[in-house]
Amino acid sequence: MKRRYFIGTLGGASAAVGMGWVRPSRPKYVFLMIGDGMGVAQVEAAERYARMKYPSRNSRLAMNRLPVRGLTITTEVNGKITDSAAAGTALACGFKTANGILGMDADLANTFPSVAELARDAGREIGLVSSVPVDHATPAAFYAKVPKRGMYYEIDKQLAQSGFAYVAGEPMLGRKKAKGKIPPEQLLENAGYRLVGGRAGFDALKPGGGKVLVEQSMGYALEGRQEISLADFTRKGIELLDGDTGFFMMVEGGKIDWSGHANDLAANIHETLAFDEAVGAALDFCTAHPDESLLIVTADHETGGLQIDAAIPPCMASAIDRQKHASSHYADLVKQWKKTGSVTPDQAYVKLKDAFGFTDLSPESQTRLKQAVSGEMTQTPNTAQSPELQKMYGTKNMAVTSCLHEVAARAGARWTSFKHTDTRVATTAVGPWAKPFGGETDNTDIGKRLIELLG
Repeated sequence: MKRRYFIGTLGGASAAVGMGWVRPSRPKYVFLMIGDGMGVAQVEAAERYARMKYPSRNSRLAMNRLPVRGLTITTEVNGKITDSAAAGTALACGFKTANGILGMDADLANTFPSVAELARDAGREIGLVSSVPVDHATPAAFYAKVPKRGMYYEIDKQLAQSGFAYVAGEPMLGRKKAKGKIPPEQLLENAGYRLVGGRAGFDALKPGGGKVLVEQSMGYALEGRQEISLADFTRKGIELLDGDTGFFMMVEGGKIDWSGHANDLAANIHETLAFDEAVGAALDFCTAHPDESLLIVTADHETGGLQIDAAIPPCMASAIDRQKHASSHYADLVKQWKKTGSVTPDQAYVKLKDAFGFTDLSPESQTRLKQAVSGEMTQTPNTAQSPELQKMYGTKNMAVTSCLHEVAARAGARWTSFKHTDTRVATTAVGPWAKPFGGETDNTDIGKRLIELLG
């Protein structure tokens, strides 16, 4: 089915005026979609893969088809590279804070209302969707006020008090901090939430059923075992929230960040594509409501310092497709081999080479991979690694990370960090209210402009 996309500035307005209808001064439907750790290079890598994998389709990403475009600064209040808590607070509340803090200033003296809370107070329905736990930093920035992002139980208490109509993501992290306390799920039920898990219960959700929390382990899109996708979460949110008062929905692609930290390009590309499928679901809805909708796509920061070559290697798609699992799967295998002593370093090298489909390694790559695999397999808590290996792999699993770097090289890319970076991220938008979100912006500008529209 061919989708239609709208510019959101002229066509709908002229027709509406001719019919005597005046566009509302505020959008009725607002989507803020955040690719956690999704830099410009991550988006380009995913689109390159899609073009090569599906040459007969219009494989331009949905987020790249939005007409208003810009670059956004992400640093935290002191000018340092941001974490997701500080960046989430900027996007949600329109104020800078220090790393690790949610919904409060750097001195912990003041709290900030989020756009979601203000929109709720103005009578809108609120949706909060993520591919990671809903008490993780980015989603939590839209309802929590805590000095430390790891205060998951306190964050869950505040989620229960939020009154948001639709919350969906992976299982809450606060359960691990709930010893001797009321379990987080009970807190939500006591606050009137219906808890749902599994495809059948999810599909059975219908409008008018009250507040709902969907918890679903999602895994990685690369592995193709997702019972419920981020796009499914988004479509269900639209179905449940749509009504006379309108809604605000935040959707986060959280594992783009996780795979960036791991330097796992294959997983990163598939997480970006899964997030973009959710963007496409929101865009379909906006296309059907062009004079009432605003869609913004951005990122909280970049993760991994990804760089891509100007030319796309012919083998890019095949290099990505040979990897069948996310990095954690292979890391678990290596740990098991070491624990049992059942696999020698030479055998581990062969097993990993076969698992990643490396059939034509150069002599240089063979040497690098063998060195990394041997270093990992023989490492003990008392082993001092060479400065060269420490520089290349830090505290990561050297055997697996060396293979991931080989995959990236074959795809015309390289990782320069295992952490966040301060590179500007892309922001795109569509709808009659989209123009102010273009050009060069600070992440607080996004929060402030949304609050002006919805608060």
